Amino acid sequence: VQPYITTIEWEMLDKRRFYPLSMMSSFTVRCFLYPLTLIRTRLQVQHQNALYKGTFDAYRQISKTEGYKGLYRGFWISAFQVVSGVAYVSTYEGVRHVLDSNGIKDMKVKALVGGSCASVVGQTVIVPLTSSPST
Repeated sequence: VQPYITTIEWEMLDKRRFYPLSMMSSFTVRCFLYPLTLIRTRLQVQHQNALYKGTFDAYRQISKTEGYKGLYRGFWISAFQVVSGVAYVSTYEGVRHVLDSNGIKDMKVKALVGGSCASVVGQTVIVPLTSSPST
C-alpha cells in the first residue's frame, strides 16, 4: 500500500488562523535560537584579541557581564523578520495562484515568478528596517 500524501494548497488554508499561528510559531523559535545567533555573530567578528574561547565561554561571559538580557541584544530588530517571512509566503502563494488562474500550469515557471516576486516583497519589508544609515 502506497502512502497517501495530501497537498494543502494556499486557498485551502484558513488565513485568519494561518497568519497569527505562523507568526507566533516563528517568533517562538526565534526566542529560543536568538542567543545562539548572537553568540555566533560575536565569535565571528572577534579578531586577534579574542574575547571568547568558544560558544560556551561566550555564553558564560555574556551572561556574567551583561546579564541574560545581553543574550537578546538586538532581538527586536531580528524579530521583525517574522513579518517579512509572512509577507514572503503570502506573496509567493498569491502569485502562484494568479498565474494558475491565468492558465500558466508549468510548476517551474510558477515557482520562479512567485519566488522572484516574494523575494522583492520580503526584502522591501525588512531591508529598510535592518540597514543602518550611511555616513
